[in-house]
Order: sequence, then C-alpha cells, then structure tokens
Amino acid sequence: MYQSKSRRYGAAMVALSLCLRLCIYLGLDAKAAAILSQAARQTPFAAFMLYLETGQVSRAQETQGPVYVLEMELAGDDAAPDAEAPADEQTDAPADPPAETEPDTPQAPAQEAAPAEAELPASLASASAIAIAGGCTYQVDKTALLAQPSTLDFSVEGPTILIVHTHASESYTAEAGYEYDESGAYRTLDPTRSVIAVGEALAQRLRSYGLEVLHDETFHDYPSYNDSYANALVTIESYLEQYPSIQMVIDVHRDAVADESGAALPLSATVDGEKCAQLMLVVGTDQGGLNHPGWRENLANALKLQSVLQGAYPGLCRNLNLRTERFNQHMTPGSILVEVGSNGNTLSQALTAAEHLGDALAAMIAALPDNPWGG
Repeated sequence: MYQSKSRRYGAAMVALSLCLRLCIYLGLDAKAAAILSQAARQTPFAAFMLYLETGQVSRAQETQGPVYVLEMELAGDDAAPDAEAPADEQTDAPADPPAETEPDTPQAPAQEAAPAEAELPASLASASAIAIAGGCTYQVDKTALLAQPSTLDFSVEGPTILIVHTHASESYTAEAGYEYDESGAYRTLDPTRSVIAVGEALAQRLRSYGLEVLHDETFHDYPSYNDSYANALVTIESYLEQYPSIQMVIDVHRDAVADESGAALPLSATVDGEKCAQLMLVVGTDQGGLNHPGWRENLANALKLQSVLQGAYPGLCRNLNLRTERFNQHMTPGSILVEVGSNGNTLSQALTAAEHLGDALAAMIAALPDNPWGG
C-alpha cells in the first residue's frame, strides 16, 4: 500500500518539478522558492523524501496539524495570499523581495509591546472634594489619610493584584450582542456576561501597564448566596498563601438600584463623549464587630484612587462608601470593593468603566513612591 502511495507522491513530485522549472523559466524565482517552501511543510512530501533517502516508512503522528492545499498562481507576482493559510503566514508584501534584501537573512524575533506608561491627570481631587457616604459613623481625617504614605509595595517579585468576585453571578441589563441566560433576576452563570467579564477587562487593562494581575473567576455566590463572603475568603487566603507578593485584592461587584416603580435604574456617566457605568469605591471597617485593624490604610489607598478618578474623569465616581462591614478587606492593605454600575446599566457600559478604572489605578500605583497627595 505504501508503494502505491509512493508512486502517487512520486508523480506529484514530478509535476511539482515541472511547475518549478516553469516558474524559473518565466523568471519567477521567488514564486518557485515559495512553492517549494510550502510543499516541504506537507507531511506526504517529507514522508516521500524520507522513503527515497532511507527506504524507511514514516509513520503518521497521532495528532497532526492542518494540511493546507498547495495552490500555484502564475498570473503575476502580486497574487493574493492563499486564503487557507494561517493568518500569521499571510503578508501584503510583494513576492519578490527588494534587491538589497538577502533572502537568507534571519528575521529578528518579534518583540513584545512595551507596557504603557501610566500618568496622573492634570489635577487630583482634593480631600475636601471627595465625599464619603455610607453607614459607618466613624469620623475620619480625609486630608491626613490622603497625605499618608502608602505601605503598598509594587516592586516585589510576583503577582501584586488579585481580582475576585464575591457575587460573580451579578449581571446587567441585556443588550444586543450581550444576551444571556438568567440564573436569577439580573444574574447569570455565564462568565462572559456577568461581572466576571468586567473583572477580566480590568485585569487586561492593568496588565497593559506591566502589572502582574491574577483574576479568579470562581462563583462564590452559587449555589449558596448567603455563604458568598465566607467562600470568597477561602479563595483569597489560598491565593495569598501561594502568592505572598499580592498587595491588593479588588472585589468587583455590580450594584442594584431601582426607581419608584421598581424598574432597574442605570447609574451612568459620560467620559470623552462615551456613556459608561459609574464607579463606587466601598471600604469596610471594624465597626460591625469583626477584627480589621488596617481599615484606615485601606481607606487611605481608596482615597488616593478616588482622587485620581475624580481628577481624570469628573462624574465617573459616586461618593466613596464607608461601611460597618469588613468585606474581607482585612487580608491586604490595598483591599477594595468596587461597584461597577448597576443592574440598569449594560455590560458594554460596565466594560468601558472598567478600562477607565484600570487606567486610574495604574496611574495611582505609579505615583505611590512620590506620594503627590502629600502636599
């Protein structure tokens, strides 16, 4: 059977040889080289050459990559690339290289794009411009906390930011292109349509600045919503044990707001002419009775982030929310909970807000050693 295949491949090689000679005769040397190069990547060609050279039969691998059909275009040098070729092999360059280019010159490996540089806005919101709301009755000195040097150290080796979702099933008002199956009212187990997608957008934005970010996609609120924070705490503890370099845990949520009729109410802002969801930073304390000695450090860092956000995107942030609950924020000095829009917003609006949040957070982190809030 192999001999029969060999005869067929032999005939194909003869035809290929005639085509190559015709290309050379017509002056299409580059085209001939390209054809030979593509043919050499075909498994039957390699097997046949091995058989001619050694007399041994090449056995097929258990898993083979796609086999592309060899197509020859003799119409001219500017023929379109093979539509079946992988995208990374397609090129708009002409078939014949410039005269000064040597075909055998090795190409330099592609370099990764340099991380973007995070910059502070032209002005930072002052302590007096930052309003604090919420159920906590503690009196805080915003000016002193904003000026307080941060203990966060983003120069350490390893991941420095962990993004989690205590209520991972929270979702938004469905829109065209973002439809989903509900597991409850404004809830879904589809991670591409819940706040998990918002967390991923935030993670990607932060990574573009060179920050090392972990994003956990566990549904801590399913099947038991009441155990959400206990479940999330187990996850956070596990990550911190494995990655003690983590400085900040960001818990991404979606708020729920209704109007007088009970309809979901969007919380929106307009940034650079584009509508997006509003952000609300939430900071926990020990006023509810749970041990949390470092809540003021959490608040100081949240104030710095709020200052950057308000300075860069006026109207994007709601009032900073100081609460009696702890929200698992005792685990790191940079822990924060952020509500990205409400159930009345769309996912696309929340994704846009997440990118603005990532830009502001990266700028805040870059500015920490200089502490521009210190006056």
